[in-house]
Amino acid sequence: MKRLMPAAFAALVMATAAPALADTKSALTPDEVMSVLDAAGLKPRLSQDLATGAPVFLGSAGNINFVVRALNCSGSPAACENLLFIANFDLERPVAPEDYVAINRFNDSQLFGRAYVLAGSNQVGVEYVLEMGGGVSTDHIAQNVARWASIIGAFISNFSRGQS
Repeated sequence: MKRLMPAAFAALVMATAAPALADTKSALTPDEVMSVLDAAGLKPRLSQDLATGAPVFLGSAGNINFVVRALNCSGSPAACENLLFIANFDLERPVAPEDYVAINRFNDSQLFGRAYVLAGSNQVGVEYVLEMGGGVSTDHIAQNVARWASIIGAFISNFSRGQS
């Protein structure tokens, strides 16, 4: 009986681990990225980086346009380990000291997303990285992609509050 228990436990662990491994990804192809962005309601369009040939996705969250750059890609079709979500906003005026305060406040208060000032461009922006190297579940990918719209909303809300 004592020998049977470890064997039964090992069989149980293997049986429950197999489905989880099947749903793990360490990189996504352009078609998979399009699918996950579409499922999140982000209206994706596939493009390509002219310099590197890497996939680039154009999307929108509400009336806000953004870009998703696929990075660390290999294979054929290319599968990419990292997705960099980027949304930039034109201030239509020079960057002012209070803009830096708003950017720092966002970065100090938000766990997800990083805000920045684009030097010399009168623009501010927010970015978010989804890293899949080593493997993550497809649920994790979907949850993180769906989070992007709320990151944009938090950035706009925080930045607008700094301008009043």
